[in-house]
Amino acid sequence: MDHAAGTGVIGAAFAVARSYQPNLLTRASRDQAIITGVTSAGAYGVFSAGDSLLGAIASRVSRTDEASSRARLLVAGVTGAASAGAALALPWREHESSRRAVGRMVAQTTAAIAAASVLTTAANGRTPGLSRKVAFAAAAAVGVGSWLSLKPWQQRPGSAVDAPMPGSIEAKGQYFLEDRAREVSPAQSAAIGLGVAAVTYGLAHGESALTGALAKAATVVVGGEPQDHRMLGRMTSAALTVGTVWFAVAKVSALLSKGGGAVEPGMLTPPQAPEITGSAASGIDWGKVTREGARWLGMTLQPESIASVMGVDSAKQPIRVYASLDMADNDEERARILLSEIDRTKALERKAFALFSPTGSGYVNYVACETFEYLMLGDCASAAIQYSVLPSALSLTRVPTGTAQTQMVMRGIAERLMAMPAERRPKVFLFGESLGSQVSQEMFRGTGILGLEGTGVDAALWIGTPAATQWRRELWGTRTVAEAPEVGPGAAYLPRNLVDWRALPQEQREQVKYLLLMNGDDPIPKFGSEVAWRKPDWLGPDEKRPFGAPHGTRWLPGMTVLTTFFDMQNALVPTPGIFSEGGHDYRDVLPQAIRETWRLSATDAQMTKVDTALRQRELAWELYRDWTAALAKPADKIDEAKAKVLKTASTYTGRTIEEAELHRIVEEGLQPR
Repeated sequence: MDHAAGTGVIGAAFAVARSYQPNLLTRASRDQAIITGVTSAGAYGVFSAGDSLLGAIASRVSRTDEASSRARLLVAGVTGAASAGAALALPWREHESSRRAVGRMVAQTTAAIAAASVLTTAANGRTPGLSRKVAFAAAAAVGVGSWLSLKPWQQRPGSAVDAPMPGSIEAKGQYFLEDRAREVSPAQSAAIGLGVAAVTYGLAHGESALTGALAKAATVVVGGEPQDHRMLGRMTSAALTVGTVWFAVAKVSALLSKGGGAVEPGMLTPPQAPEITGSAASGIDWGKVTREGARWLGMTLQPESIASVMGVDSAKQPIRVYASLDMADNDEERARILLSEIDRTKALERKAFALFSPTGSGYVNYVACETFEYLMLGDCASAAIQYSVLPSALSLTRVPTGTAQTQMVMRGIAERLMAMPAERRPKVFLFGESLGSQVSQEMFRGTGILGLEGTGVDAALWIGTPAATQWRRELWGTRTVAEAPEVGPGAAYLPRNLVDWRALPQEQREQVKYLLLMNGDDPIPKFGSEVAWRKPDWLGPDEKRPFGAPHGTRWLPGMTVLTTFFDMQNALVPTPGIFSEGGHDYRDVLPQAIRETWRLSATDAQMTKVDTALRQRELAWELYRDWTAALAKPADKIDEAKAKVLKTASTYTGRTIEEAELHRIVEEGLQPR
């Protein structure tokens, strides 16, 4: 084993030890294995390459093996000391510049590589070839020492709480604010991690071999030596790699688009009420409303159910209008379709109007919308415009489109409201979830709170706003996450977590008209590319971290962004009918947040009935869609599909569910009384 490989092994051992740190949420063995494998392979590459560079510098100082060893120690020692000094001179600061953050990261990484190189040289002694036993012994010592320095027995993920709380679950004496507590099997994750590391390392070697082959091929065309064309080979290899990845992503997106655009078997019948897009009165082809559009429109509450749940004699049929991605070829036409539906249904003649900004797939939060309809006794209208049919993670490039067409709709609404007598204008509300929050908030980018206040919007509620949202950053300014924020600017409130919101004095909560709500352990508001090279504010000094941030975890370049990415994959695993709190799930807090922020009247008894009805409906609709999908299978697959649905229903409810019981749950849930 050569010197660089020995240093690489030490770097990999360091990465393996650190990869087991907890983050915002718990993770399963497979997640841990991928994190361990990728980061250890990456660390191996960085440390071995860094050692090679130090060795190249040392070789210019001395040519003999003995002198070379001393030269290595000298170069690595001086480099390490200088880098460590630079890192100490650039301590972490909240809201620091990118230049400072990158400078510190480079200094810390260089110091770590130099330290590993010194250790490798010292372990190697005067022997030209490094013994594998010595290399792995040194790596093991580094790994164990690094793991112990983290004090893993004192660490815990951000989803862990000290005592039982509403929505928390118990796992081995601990409580977690998420739907499922995942556990890592060290043996299983280590085994899979080795495989992942081998594949990652193999790909790196494959890329290097491809670069060499392309460099040799270039000599045939333009002459010269292969080393003269290494850069050309590297660029060509990179282009081929990027092209392959792009092709794969495009194929995956195409497959997911088919699923996101197709109306499910249970939702094939268009709504009957003329107040709903897709009805015969609307003249819009039901086949073009896409999956999420069909769900939202088809699930509109009935007046009888609203009256029954709210304990009143009668209620109105709520209006729901939706412009799906497939209804038009461009943003302007899609906005025009939605505005036409608003006009056709006389949506702005209701007491309240809400514009819902959907997630990437086009999903509109049922809990928020149905709460609105219940509390308004149906005398309201809800509208949404779709900008993608893909999951939010694959819809990031669609944010500008979503924002542009939402702006068009808002302008159209403002024009219509200005033409109406003031006393006849409805209350206007905004709601956004996840990527939908970013879409609707970015309408006000660069204008601060004044941009929102000037639109005539009476109140707004956003949940799980992504970290990349610039408007939220503008409102947050230079405040620190170490302290609970005050209300402001204006009537906006940006809590770090639900604890802040609930602890806010009642007189201050009554001032809030624009609420940007987030769970403390929700990774969506915390994940961003800058986490790869910048220590985020939520990983500041342990004693100053807000509720929901992990305890004891230390930021590492590359690794923290990967673990937070996996947290995003695990952030939303809801059980239908069971409203929990934590991660990216806001169903439990939404009814009360809608009631308070939008100033909607309801007694506590009514809210209790609404909450029960929301849970019943969610479970009923989920089982209804699953059951109708099972019945749509080929004849020889129906029984198997039905058995799977019954098993799933039993998991959801915690009791054995037979077919007759499933039908009862669906029937009672779709029309709660």
